[in-house]
Amino acid sequence: MGTHPNRSAERANLLDPEIFMQTHPLYIRYLYAGLILSIYILGLLLPLFDNDSAHHALIGMHMHLTGDYVSLIDRGRDYLDKPHMLFWLSALGDMLLGIGTLSYKLPSLLLAIPGIYATFRLAARLYGRQAGMHAVLILVSTQAYILAHNDVRMDALLLSFIITATWLLYEYTVTLKPVMLIAGTAVLALSFSTKGMSGAAVPVIAVGSQLLYTRNWRFLFSLKWIWAIPLFFVFISPVLYSYYLQYDLHPGKVIRGISRTSGVAFILFHQNTERLNGVNWGSSGGNDPFLFFHSLLWALLPWCLLGYWAVFRRGFELVKRRFSPEKNGEILSWTTIVVMFSILSASNFRLPHYLNILFPFFAILIAGELEKVKAESTESKVLNGMQKFVAVVMILLGLLINLYLFPVKAYAIVLLVVPALYLVFYEWRVTKGWPYRLIGISLSASVLVNVLMNGSFYYELQRYQAGQHIAGKIKDIGLEENNIYVMNWESPTLNYYSGYFYTEADSAALVSRKDFWVVGPIDEIFALQQAGGLHAREAYHYLDFDTTKLKTGFINPQTRLEACRKIGLVHLKRD
Repeated sequence: MGTHPNRSAERANLLDPEIFMQTHPLYIRYLYAGLILSIYILGLLLPLFDNDSAHHALIGMHMHLTGDYVSLIDRGRDYLDKPHMLFWLSALGDMLLGIGTLSYKLPSLLLAIPGIYATFRLAARLYGRQAGMHAVLILVSTQAYILAHNDVRMDALLLSFIITATWLLYEYTVTLKPVMLIAGTAVLALSFSTKGMSGAAVPVIAVGSQLLYTRNWRFLFSLKWIWAIPLFFVFISPVLYSYYLQYDLHPGKVIRGISRTSGVAFILFHQNTERLNGVNWGSSGGNDPFLFFHSLLWALLPWCLLGYWAVFRRGFELVKRRFSPEKNGEILSWTTIVVMFSILSASNFRLPHYLNILFPFFAILIAGELEKVKAESTESKVLNGMQKFVAVVMILLGLLINLYLFPVKAYAIVLLVVPALYLVFYEWRVTKGWPYRLIGISLSASVLVNVLMNGSFYYELQRYQAGQHIAGKIKDIGLEENNIYVMNWESPTLNYYSGYFYTEADSAALVSRKDFWVVGPIDEIFALQQAGGLHAREAYHYLDFDTTKLKTGFINPQTRLEACRKIGLVHLKRD
């Protein structure tokens, strides 16, 4: 059946204290566990950002409010892009917890747990138990992975489903247990239901490359796996049927200027090709073919340079051996990174968070390659020095952001900063041995910086997100939502935190009204007031900025106010 390294790793236990940072005292392990958990809890409680996360939450809210769990509706319009999984989970959260931050974010955070476990099990299977634990530490401390659970989009779910499906399907090739194939196919269907065929393709690429690399022809030609194909379509049938009901039964619908749209054909064949070609989506990042290469420098912090090193080191080994199989060798993590990097870089539509699905594979590859480096070798010394440099730069940037650009105002965060600082000093002064010192210095830097980022920085950003604050004011003063109009401004958080879809109107539609509230840019509300001979009875002013796309003018404290739009909630009345 080909090679299947580290068979004993099947019984590896992620919570075994003997493998969790085994060189560290118990109190240090508890400090790490508590601080990492605190980072994710702080991120969980952070209100939604305008743009994608709040936009997705609104689609789930529409399902919850209308009871229509089949149709994907974006503020009154048919939504034909991503499939149903995140929206179903959001609607379920709204139903169980009420509309709010937790109802949208909690499902994605809970479903991250299987992905973390799968990362451990797959790395342990391929490289041993220590590599499995290191892969988990690398994954959960990666900057953009943490951000993905603050600003929740499709990618947090997709990442977890992809690595879980990869582990289960690879386990099937080793053990031939039917339950692994059934479970792997089910999770593969969840991945499809989150992002379409690209979500299903990545685990197939990963496991397929490993089978080809190990020359496991007996398994491939046995066709024991073939029944997973019809099973996959059975598992994705709820999504396909929902698309059929919303689109195929209504050929008269015009979507993006095209009629007779088949929702089933779109999600099976056209969705990802449209993204790759930039059709209907523009060319975000299309002018920068190296977008993902330099985005990795911040997204994979503090492991970014190790990520480059591991890919090139493993690639050099493979080329040197002319891709001939080696005992206990693996290629799936390397192949997945290289193939997906190539596909994404060739696309005309590129966004940095598309990299997120590769983080578990980077974590496994980095952990595995570190296992091959000999202690006290020149290579280990260079890598230690490299990670010290990355850690220092990361900490200095974190301090610059949280002490000068967006100073900490919630001083209770000091309760977490002090133990995080202690871990940094501990790793630099006490921890010895390969690769424990390297892992410890990198991990402690990430913990310290992200305690500050999740405990202060992202909350400070949200001071400049008007939508949620206006929604809070509307609730506080008890306004009737049906007498509030949104004019020439868009804020998904305004609708979501109000639990209501406000009517959008322009000045021409509002100028003749006699008594109403309006939300929009202050200068345009003033123009409306003048044109209609209206009087402002009450007015509340807010600063607003697209906090998901930070720019120099906003980052600089001296020019921040000028970079923000002035948004008002104003009561206008004609005497």
